[in-house]
Amino acid sequence: MVWTSLFGIVTLVFLARALGFTKMPVIADAAEARRIVADALHDFTGEDTALASDRRGALVAAADGRVALVRPFGDRWVVRVVNGAAATVKDGRLRLQPAEAMFPAADLDLGPAAASWAARL
Repeated sequence: MVWTSLFGIVTLVFLARALGFTKMPVIADAAEARRIVADALHDFTGEDTALASDRRGALVAAADGRVALVRPFGDRWVVRVVNGAAATVKDGRLRLQPAEAMFPAADLDLGPAAASWAARL
């Protein structure tokens, strides 16, 4: 009986992988990042965008000085305004620790732009 249950669980895991449920979304371009933020934050109009090199995250800045972080959560996107977040830069990577306790740190490879984006926060 235990072997049957174990076989069933393993089968479900492989089926989920085969159907693509383990794939994380990627952002196609800066326009898509701005659209994701506009959909999540109704009063946010993005003007400047920085995409992570792996396209699994982005920072979008608005004219009013707010900066939004776009990051994957499962197969969807999560958007948070991250002004005031603790930001550190090392080797072109920007690490953000938002003030929100349940929102984990984000690590974005922005290359040379990482320092200027850290200064905006």
